[in-house]
Amino acid sequence: MNDTAAPPLAKPVVVRPRDAASLILLRGRGRDLELLAGRRPGHVRFMPGVYVFPGGAVDAEDNRPWPGETAADHLPPRLMRCARAALRETWEEVGVLVGRPVATGAAAAVPGPPAATAYAGRGVAPGYDLLTYVGRAITPSTVFRRFNTRFFVADGSHVAGEPAASEELEDVAWHPVGQCELSPFRDVSRFMLAQAIALRDGAEGFAPMLFATVAGKRRIRPCREGMRDG
Repeated sequence: MNDTAAPPLAKPVVVRPRDAASLILLRGRGRDLELLAGRRPGHVRFMPGVYVFPGGAVDAEDNRPWPGETAADHLPPRLMRCARAALRETWEEVGVLVGRPVATGAAAAVPGPPAATAYAGRGVAPGYDLLTYVGRAITPSTVFRRFNTRFFVADGSHVAGEPAASEELEDVAWHPVGQCELSPFRDVSRFMLAQAIALRDGAEGFAPMLFATVAGKRRIRPCREGMRDG
């Protein structure tokens, strides 16, 4: 009999999720409904070959207001940072702006992050008030790269510019929602897209939802991170 105590089992490393944001852009109605999406390159480690909405991690620069920015009263500070990240990532990944036309001029000369400069140079005011919070999703703890992602939806009528592929997304286009299948398209993306469409169609009693996986089981419940108390 071996009396030597067995070494304690190493605890699994749990990666803390990083704040992220994603923007669901929809245009048209019914059978003509289209979604702006792209496919992640096959060589990347995180979700290779998967179709996604434009989006990404919240960076330090997203904490600072853009020059000439008008705050959105319906978004608490954390969601405002995420909304700013969603607009920035959308411009970086698919090359479009979301907002309203404004007069160009001095605003274009004000120093700021590249995305803010792009908006000012194009004469577009970032449309934070055009973004509606849909919900958030947390990547499972078993994944090596985790995100706590806030999803927003906006109407394609407020998009300026033509979508284009980038190093981060391929096959970027307005894809018909009801006439083609984006494959692969993750379950969380399908859920948030359904939420966005329901909200856009005026569903009664709509509330942002939290999508998470706990102990291998999917959990979907109302998100406590509300529009004013987040």
